[in-house]
Amino acid sequence: MTSFLARLYAFKFFDSFILIVPLYAVMFVDAGLTPVQISVALIAWSATAFTLQIPSGVIADRWSRRHILALAQLARAAGFVVWLLYPHFWSFLAGLVLWGIKSAFTSGTFEALLYDELKAQGSAYDYTRIYGRARAVQAAGVVLAALGAAAVARHGYSLELAASLGSISFAVAAALSLPPADKARMASEHDYLTHLRLGLSLSLREPAVLSILLFSAIVLALGGALEEFWPIFGIKVGLQRPLIAVFVGVQSATEMLASLLAHRVSRLATRRIYGLFTLGGAMLAVAAGLFSPPAMILLALYSGLLKMIDVVFEGRLQQAIPSDRRATIGSVKGFAGEIGVTGLYLVFGPLAQATSYRTAFMACGAAGIAIGLTYLARARGRGRPG
Repeated sequence: MTSFLARLYAFKFFDSFILIVPLYAVMFVDAGLTPVQISVALIAWSATAFTLQIPSGVIADRWSRRHILALAQLARAAGFVVWLLYPHFWSFLAGLVLWGIKSAFTSGTFEALLYDELKAQGSAYDYTRIYGRARAVQAAGVVLAALGAAAVARHGYSLELAASLGSISFAVAAALSLPPADKARMASEHDYLTHLRLGLSLSLREPAVLSILLFSAIVLALGGALEEFWPIFGIKVGLQRPLIAVFVGVQSATEMLASLLAHRVSRLATRRIYGLFTLGGAMLAVAAGLFSPPAMILLALYSGLLKMIDVVFEGRLQQAIPSDRRATIGSVKGFAGEIGVTGLYLVFGPLAQATSYRTAFMACGAAGIAIGLTYLARARGRGRPG
């Protein structure tokens, strides 16, 4: 178990120890991209992951998950090479498409490999805690990447991209060292389309699974997707590039702590989780209203809160689904999430260009409050005596 976890954590660390990540949105701005162009590039990223999400899960239930994780890293590396050689809009878009391939073939695959290996060792009950630690290690990688990006920011983006390629090579090696997911081979009893139908059927038929999938999609859209615009928030409130990278590190440290603590709140009543989500929306709205450097502290806390919610619901999902369709259903979750992410990008960019980034951030906070209150009202309604 110790050896497996060491290799698992090494993969998550090098997967996130990517120096260009804290500043790639700033790189887009410095290259002259407009808010709409940035949104279009991010939509291409999301749309690629959206298109490949479910097929990638079916493939991961039928083929070696560790090899899929390694090949996904190589796709992102190819995108960084394109950025390094041709730093223009179409190159940025192509690079994000390749990154979308990486996202699609990692989401669901990693979680399935982890859960099935723990289950094989009789430790499935410990999934939420270990998954939270893996997310914490991932956040630690982002923290160190942010500090590295801040240190070399004055040397330009080429050095950050080159260093990122080096880290990806270690991620590939770590992925290949992981054990094969034995449970995945059970899926070979069905052909591709039958396996896909069974996975989708379970996702839509089981109310508990469907509820988790839908709420997780909202959390991803207003959490992970919106974080891509935090560096732009920093630019607009006057932070220098190195300080923006440091902020990304602080944000990731907050997410790391939230991931470590997630298992402690995993048994909270669902309506309390909805209450925390509503609180997050209020924090984002206040940060947008202040729109100043100190307001970015609220953004970091907001990111940590939504990360904690995401980890809790990931644990609940894994406990509710069977092993032979685990990666498929995990990818359905990613598929639903990409729908929310794409919707956010379609609205955020045009709204920011027509009004301002501040207004767009405030609208997202208001949406979070409204959605959270709606879920709270539904949960209380179900809790009343008939």
